[in-house]
Amino acid sequence: MKIIITDFFEKNLKKVVKDLSIEDIISKINIESKNFVDLNSPYFKVKINSKNKTYRLLLSYDKENIIILFIRIFDKKDKLIWENINWKIHKEKIIEWRNKNIEDIKKWNYRKVFM
Repeated sequence: MKIIITDFFEKNLKKVVKDLSIEDIISKINIESKNFVDLNSPYFKVKINSKNKTYRLLLSYDKENIIILFIRIFDKKDKLIWENINWKIHKEKIIEWRNKNIEDIKKWNYRKVFM
């Protein structure tokens, strides 16, 4: 499985998450697990726990090519998203964040991690 991590995602990660690295996040996701919740395919949210906090990871998963694109991560208590991210409420924001990731990919501002 290939995971794509853009500069946009990494900047967001550094602002939001102080107690997990990208490697920690990758080790905590499992596409077969119950915490991999479908928003509106190909978008999913994943609950990530650290010792002190809970986060919501928003990602896009291409099952055919087995590629995951990390889109954004939130503290569960984020005041923008609050307790949960919802496709009907946050669709425009999700697409905006995805597009920022795609812009980074077009500019070669990303890295691939293999799982």
